[in-house]
Amino acid sequence: MLSVSWPLFLGLITTLYLLINLLFAALYRLDPAGIGGVSGGGAASFADAFFFSVQTLGSIGYGVLHPSSLTAHLIVTAEALTGLIFIALTTGLAFARFSRSSARIRFSSLAAVHPYNGVPTLTFRVANERRNTILGANLKAYLSIDERSSEGHRMRRLHPLRLSREDGIAFTLAWTAMHPINRDSPLWGLGPDQLAVDHAEVVVSFSGTDGILERPIHAHASYPVDCIAFGRCFVDMVETDGARAVIDFSRFHQTRACPMPDPGEERAEEG
Repeated sequence: MLSVSWPLFLGLITTLYLLINLLFAALYRLDPAGIGGVSGGGAASFADAFFFSVQTLGSIGYGVLHPSSLTAHLIVTAEALTGLIFIALTTGLAFARFSRSSARIRFSSLAAVHPYNGVPTLTFRVANERRNTILGANLKAYLSIDERSSEGHRMRRLHPLRLSREDGIAFTLAWTAMHPINRDSPLWGLGPDQLAVDHAEVVVSFSGTDGILERPIHAHASYPVDCIAFGRCFVDMVETDGARAVIDFSRFHQTRACPMPDPGEERAEEG
């Protein structure tokens, strides 16, 4: 109920409201003579019972229709309690929806591995879709991978991937996260084939504080091996329009070829 759209939320509340009144109208019809004040003095019709239920559930009390039997009084008591609970729940849900942060965080559909300053680097993008300021932004990345101990025990381990920048004072537009794959990296020496064998994936978490509502924001994403593009890098989103720079968000997920260095060349350079 908190994540659905407002039209759907209002539609669900309206549907539930009508169902409650239809249910109690059917209960009142078990004792048609139990509702007094009916026009013509006869037994209450289903329409009379329905609108009497509406008045009871909403504590309207026009004073025309009223319970006149023990059965009707008992049903009115149950409906009055149901009305209190219904109003309390709908009010709480509506307040929670209004007070919830409007921030929306989007992650790139792929993570890319490509050379950056001569070092293989894992990169992915994060965007603030609502463009409102997020304070104290924090980004973390982990490698989730299957490992076996020397005794042969298989375990799922989570290794932190240190990013070049993990914190930001304010986050408004886009953020390209970078993890250098050096000798200290859990990804060192692991290619796509080995990562697939070990069922590896990169898990990412984002947190911050909405600058308007001052409420915490949390988002997460994961990149399994088939969503990690080796030898590709992200297309630049910044364009120069005269004297100003413009960010083209249509390129947010786009990548281009960035060939990885040959492993033999790397070993030769190290030697």
